[in-house]
Amino acid sequence: MRLPLLVVALGVVVAGCAAVDRTTPPDLAIGSDLPAAVAPVPAGVDFPVTAVPRPIVLFLPKLLTVEWMGLEEEKLAAGYRFTGVEPPTPGPASVVLPDGPATLPLISVRDALAGMPGGARDGELELVSAELGTAEFNTDRGRLELPAWRFRSVYGSVYAWPAVTPDAFWKQGEVIDGSHHARTSDGVRLEVELGAPPEPCEGDPPATKEPVVTETETSVVIGVRTVGTVGECARRAMYRFQYYPVTLSKPLGARLLVFEEDSTIIPVAPN
Repeated sequence: MRLPLLVVALGVVVAGCAAVDRTTPPDLAIGSDLPAAVAPVPAGVDFPVTAVPRPIVLFLPKLLTVEWMGLEEEKLAAGYRFTGVEPPTPGPASVVLPDGPATLPLISVRDALAGMPGGARDGELELVSAELGTAEFNTDRGRLELPAWRFRSVYGSVYAWPAVTPDAFWKQGEVIDGSHHARTSDGVRLEVELGAPPEPCEGDPPATKEPVVTETETSVVIGVRTVGTVGECARRAMYRFQYYPVTLSKPLGARLLVFEEDSTIIPVAPN
């Protein structure tokens, strides 16, 4: 997930509800001059919103560092090489997902290693053991505990890789770009973290920002527009955020929350 270099909380919330555009469909590039094969597709259009269980939308990092011994040799590792005894492939495991409990098949240690970052053999980190456990991964619905293969390195550090099959994830476990943050208590009223208005130039009235929402069957796209004039003057180079209230026409449910500007997925957590 991309994070701002410097975040300064304003501690203010814009009053009122978001301007919600429920009539304008997302730009599906119909009539685009680009060939159909390369025409841009908004994030979430292909999300299987009716699938049960809901596919897990996985953010970085996919390979977790559970215990870190702090050695330079591990920082420089270009890949991983397993030299231990391979445990047998386990049977399906019970998992509590955001939409309820599910039983998911698991992968073998060999399959997990095949998915982990690789590189030149000279730069590989030796992994000496593996055991099945759990780990918490970043998803678009917050931190999620999943079965994980936990690998111990020759130096004693422990790394975790998801042990559920790629079919449990959206896009077969491809890591999805995420940004910003949202919270909700009922799925209808959201507070979405977005950039704050720029500081006004000396003598200028302050501009404001307000969210603009487009709802579809598979996603809720959040944009932001500036109200007022932003003058040209020197400003501090820092990201400032605030939470904006957004009211949807129906609960978010299994739909994705998408940031309009760059099509990244906004994670949503309980308030």
